[in-house]
Amino acid sequence: MQERLDSKDVEILRTLRKDSRTPMGNIGEQLGTSKATVSRRIARMETEGVISGYSLRIDESKLGLMRSLVMIQVIGAPASLVLENLMSYPEVASAYKAFGDHNIVCEVYTRSVDELYEMIQTKLLKMPSVRNVEVDVLVDSVPMNVNADLDIYTGADREVPR
Repeated sequence: MQERLDSKDVEILRTLRKDSRTPMGNIGEQLGTSKATVSRRIARMETEGVISGYSLRIDESKLGLMRSLVMIQVIGAPASLVLENLMSYPEVASAYKAFGDHNIVCEVYTRSVDELYEMIQTKLLKMPSVRNVEVDVLVDSVPMNVNADLDIYTGADREVPR
């Protein structure tokens, strides 16, 4: 059973989110603890599934790609069947089951609007249970609070600024 994270665990997560390659010794210095303690805490959070992996951020525009959100409404079949079909499309980076006007929201990469349109027309709208597809082409990312999840978890969202 997962324990509640303490403030040092949360600070480790914030540091790793900023740069997952930060040496454990540096994190220990920031927190006033040893490298071994940081290592044990990270290992525990990995075992508990709090840390599920480490990633690399790539600027897709530097690769000549555009990113879009494609929202799909599914009627008459389980969304899981559409998700299975989406797995075979190389353009789909990720898909989320959603609650609202759309059952599935996908992150899609293409080289152009024409390629995106072609993918929607020849693949998505050909699926028998897909009733509606809406698209938002993402132009720019504006980071807000990359630690919103940790702030909500710790209750920092309820703190009143002075």
